[in-house]
Amino acid sequence: MRWQDIYIAGTGTYLPERFPVADAIEQGLVRDFNSGLGYESVLIERSGTAAPDMAVHAARQALRRAGIPTEEYGLHLHAHLWFQGHDWWSAANYVAARSSGNQAVAFALDQRSLTALGGMHLAAGYLSSGAASTAMITTADRFTAPMIDRWNTQRQLIFGDGATAAVLSRTGGVAKLVATVAFGENEMETWTRGDEPFLDFPGQSSPVPVFERVEARMTAPEAANDWKLWVDSMVRLKDEVLAEAGIGIKDIVRAAMPFQHRGDGQAEMHDLIGLTEEQTVWRELGRHTGHIGAGDPFAGINHLLENKLVAPGDHVLAYGCGVGFNFSAAVLQITETPAW
Repeated sequence: MRWQDIYIAGTGTYLPERFPVADAIEQGLVRDFNSGLGYESVLIERSGTAAPDMAVHAARQALRRAGIPTEEYGLHLHAHLWFQGHDWWSAANYVAARSSGNQAVAFALDQRSLTALGGMHLAAGYLSSGAASTAMITTADRFTAPMIDRWNTQRQLIFGDGATAAVLSRTGGVAKLVATVAFGENEMETWTRGDEPFLDFPGQSSPVPVFERVEARMTAPEAANDWKLWVDSMVRLKDEVLAEAGIGIKDIVRAAMPFQHRGDGQAEMHDLIGLTEEQTVWRELGRHTGHIGAGDPFAGINHLLENKLVAPGDHVLAYGCGVGFNFSAAVLQITETPAW
């Protein structure tokens, strides 16, 4: 979808203390398959700040930077992968009430690591319909033991804690949302379900056996076809969003991609779509934070903007997927150098 007059007006993050991965390996926390991925550190929230409060911090920073009165916010989308501090509760309304305002309709989104980009796609449509002029999207996760094992839940990534936020506006901003694409390959949902039966209530396994489910799926006859489908989908995603934006991959200056890494000299996601590692924010940011759930692309965009690593006219690609599987990408064009 190509958009008219949709902008990113402000971004924000809450990124807690870094914990060296070498120390975690020395303590025996990281299994061999995740010990050589290239992470220097991951973020661990040690002060006890809950995920929704982390989101409030990020959202308030984005609010200040956007400079748009809270009464103009008509939508707040809150994304998370993991527990938000209470069962049977709406974290989205909590975060909205403390940031974008009491009047913003608030929804929680759960499409795993894709949700920030998926939320941008949905929010752009909402704003374009005239239902609101401004929207806030937040992400937040705190991957605490014993229910989740941040170090070994999935191959090729280690989870870090953190929160991010982005303000979308019809009235201008520091980057124009040129185009977004989103699509699903729903038959691949078994990768994080495995062949386990459905349960009647949560919390029956600690930690949640995501790794075991994925390993079981890898031995299924369909696994090879699923891998090909994933690769084809990632290439299709790149091709479609660039076509919608009317540019080529050579026009992309920087990219905000998932903070996951195969390491050991293996081909990475950026290689698949024709970008260099230097064009991503992996070396500058991702290898120091870990995979902060749905927040990687917003953290990457925020990093590029606040460190003045992109200039007016530059195109930025935000790109990724979420297990399930859904795929989404966005092309942004920088319109001004932010004062923040």
